[in-house]
Amino acid sequence: LIVTTLGIDAADTLKGSRSTLLGQLITATDSGCPSGMIESPASVTFTCVDVYEASPSEKCTDVSMSSPVSVEAALDRNDCQAISTEKVSPWSNVNRADAQLLCTRSGKRLPTASEWYEFSIGTPDDPKVCNTDTDGVNATGDESECVSALGIYDAIGNVWEWVQDDVYDGTYDGRPLPSSGYVTQIDSGGVPTVVGENTEGYNDDYFWSKSVGVFAMMRGGFYGSGKDGGVYAVHAATDPNFTSNAIGFRCVQ
Repeated sequence: LIVTTLGIDAADTLKGSRSTLLGQLITATDSGCPSGMIESPASVTFTCVDVYEASPSEKCTDVSMSSPVSVEAALDRNDCQAISTEKVSPWSNVNRADAQLLCTRSGKRLPTASEWYEFSIGTPDDPKVCNTDTDGVNATGDESECVSALGIYDAIGNVWEWVQDDVYDGTYDGRPLPSSGYVTQIDSGGVPTVVGENTEGYNDDYFWSKSVGVFAMMRGGFYGSGKDGGVYAVHAATDPNFTSNAIGFRCVQ
């Protein structure tokens, strides 16, 4: 149902636990990052990124965040924030503005599309490792090997992750985007510049775009993406007001 609702199934479009040792190492590292975040030394636009997909803090009214109604109630509380912690349900059913607000309340912000790519590089594109071929969302960090080179979990699969970039009539960052298709070439931020109908090249990852309208971006894929999900998978045809249990977020600082 989620695939149909989001329009993110490639066939329809084309017809075309965090390990104990690593946890100890990250905790012991004096990076200056808040709890639940990891330092990104090579980045010039952010310092820290959430290790896990965002989840509700204890002050939120419904920590399961199982429906848009419970999310709306939580957003009415100024002390309800987004946190990064393992073995809990990631926060879903939030639109992009909600995700931005929740990151801000935590002293953080949503990443850009290129920042997301930067901290997600190295995540294995394998359904046996990441949650991309199941019928539901897993707890954060459940897939202990679904980790990027930097050390963040679940960049691929589980839930799509909002980023802060906008797409206007098929144009992103001053250039036209390609039409929907399998990724065959990317820019420095991992956003596709060329797509095709064959699945060779960038791990069978898929790109979704529309030529008319104002859209937000989300990256990585969700639990039902199959081979279409990955670090090069970008959905650039999503209404920024859209919510789903297949869409979440994480924050940077």
